[in-house]
Parts: sequence; C-alpha cells; structure tokens
Amino acid sequence: MGDRVLVRRPADGPVAASAARRKRRVSPFWAKQLHLWHWMSSALCLVGMLLFAITGITLNHASAISASPVTTTQEAQLPASLIRTIAAQSHGEGAGAPNGVVEWVRRQLGADIGDRPAEWSADELYVALPQPGGDGWVSIDRQSGLATYEHTDRGWISWLNDLHKGRDTGSA
Repeated sequence: MGDRVLVRRPADGPVAASAARRKRRVSPFWAKQLHLWHWMSSALCLVGMLLFAITGITLNHASAISASPVTTTQEAQLPASLIRTIAAQSHGEGAGAPNGVVEWVRRQLGADIGDRPAEWSADELYVALPQPGGDGWVSIDRQSGLATYEHTDRGWISWLNDLHKGRDTGSA
C-alpha cells in the first residue's frame, strides 16, 4: 500500500487551541469572586461541622458535664376585667389565651404566649413555653387571677445540644 500523508486542517493548529482556551477562561473578577465564595462557604461549613461534632461529644458524655440551671419565677395579679374574661370562657384543649391576656402577660411578665396552645381546666389556664436550652410556663388561676411565670435556663451547652437534636427549635 502507499504511504499515507497526514493533512492537518487549520482549526487543529496551535493558534486554534489557544483561541479555545481564551474562550473558556473566566474573567479575573469572577475568578476572585468564585474563590472568595468558595472559602467563605467552606469556612461556614467547617464551623457548622465542628459545632455538630462538639455537641455530639457533649451529648454522649452528658453525665460528665455538670449543669446548674437557673430558674426565675414571677407572679402578678390579673386585672378584674381579664379575670372575668378567662373565668367566663370555656375553651377546649389547644385553644389559645384571649388577646387581652396575651398582651397583659407580655407587658407584666415578659413572656410571649401569643401563638402557643393553652391547656384550659376548671381551675387554671396553663401555657407551656419550651425552648432550646431551657423551659418555661405560664399559669393563671381562673378564679383569683394569680398569674405565675417560671423560666428555666440550662446554659449554652444545653442550648447547643438542643439545636443538635432539633428539640424545641421550631420548623427551622
């Protein structure tokens, strides 16, 4: 057979390859932005991973970590008009407190019971206030109007542990 001659097309030459590389190259501005976003997102992921790992260790060794929860209790007297409002109402399980009572509790006791379901009984109105790293509740005597608010703070390690487990953290 005869000798074959290899013929190159002009597009296969070194000039064409250089032009193709130039077309694929990212502009210096976007390259810097990409680099910045990459290391910042990596740093955030690293912090999140370390917090998750540390709280995993604290959860597995909870007996070795001493805790000193702080409990505060406040009491206040409900005004007569609001006592009549809650004494007259007969709500079922899960119905919230009346708006006037919600505002009064927020102003007087510093507790937000607005969107929380309340437990109504013949004697009291009770609202549980669970949260990460703590607990709380508001109880209002339906006859006398004595309102009691108790809040327990278990510390930042408990707060991180509750976030790790997703306990009382809401939908987020």
